[in-house]
Amino acid sequence: MRWLPPHRPRRATAPAPPADAPADPFALLLDRDEIVLAEPRGRRVLRGRRVLVTGACGTVGGALCRRIWRLGPAALCLVDRDARGLERLARELSAEPGGDRVTLAEADVRDAERIDGVIVDARPELVFHAAGLYRLPEVEDDPCLGVSRNVLGTRYVVDGAVRHGVRRLVLVSSDRAAEPTSVLGATMRLGELLLQTATGGPTCFAAVRVGDVIGAPRAPLGPLGPLAHRIAAGEVITITHPEAARHVMTVTEAAGLLIEAAALAEEAETFALDLGRPLPVLDLVQRYAAQLRSPAVTIRFSGLGPGEKLAEKAFADSERRIRTAHPKIWGTRPVPPPAGLPRLLDELAEAAGAGDEAGVRLLLRRLLPEYRPARRPLPACGVRHE
Repeated sequence: MRWLPPHRPRRATAPAPPADAPADPFALLLDRDEIVLAEPRGRRVLRGRRVLVTGACGTVGGALCRRIWRLGPAALCLVDRDARGLERLARELSAEPGGDRVTLAEADVRDAERIDGVIVDARPELVFHAAGLYRLPEVEDDPCLGVSRNVLGTRYVVDGAVRHGVRRLVLVSSDRAAEPTSVLGATMRLGELLLQTATGGPTCFAAVRVGDVIGAPRAPLGPLGPLAHRIAAGEVITITHPEAARHVMTVTEAAGLLIEAAALAEEAETFALDLGRPLPVLDLVQRYAAQLRSPAVTIRFSGLGPGEKLAEKAFADSERRIRTAHPKIWGTRPVPPPAGLPRLLDELAEAAGAGDEAGVRLLLRRLLPEYRPARRPLPACGVRHE
């Protein structure tokens, strides 16, 4: 990822929480209460069912597996490339009643034959596809890898689910798929389109646009991960831009939203959580510093990198939002996929396999007219200093 030369650091005093502020640390960070999801619809859709989760060792995938397990599935198959991570998660779940119903499958979603075999063996009724590459700089720097993980991997999971009669499949997408400016957002949007091309049979599909997630279970450095360590140590914190804002949700909310989507799915809708206005990253850092009782935090602005936006949105302006059975979940119904999508996807797969980055970027623009790459970093200049 390219960075601009560092600007002069600013000293920002962390605001003290108001006297009547809620005690929950996430409520203090997000300036809102955590949204309750996945009850009781989640129990109805999962209880007694065979469930498979790809990307089970990831932040969202792991939280999702724990949440599913508490809702009483008949069997839970954990799929990931990380063999040790699978064993750790399986030991954790096996310590609870019914742990013998947990099975493991070490597999890479880019291996179509292996994924098909896993689905055959597990015979899932529900699939949650959480495997993917979600780090924007990494995907921007290596678009071929991003396409192979996020587009081709999704294609293989969807094909296997349809072929073997899976009842419901939920895809973990990203809010960066709305009016994408990054390769990551473009690959997420293509994943959503893949669901639309597979509709018309017995399998129901849904995609979920997840925002930035905090609060991984048992995270050693607090809800903000490595950033929390730097704040606690009094180190300089780097933020892309003073006006950068993101949709931030807890990992519990992300897992609950995925389960709700499984219950709400009908026509390959895309769902997102109503989180209100995007949360300024600067506010998030200062609130966490206040929780640590740090008197001040030094912040350096680096400028937006390739593909980054100042603020994300859950839905594109062209997408019509629809209400759902949950007051905090909105959806949008799919538009017809572009003509020639299967052929262009084959060309995209060939370009990614050949390591042709320029070809991959060109094909992404052909597939997605709404994809408008943000190439030049936006400098963080003209900032008011407190």
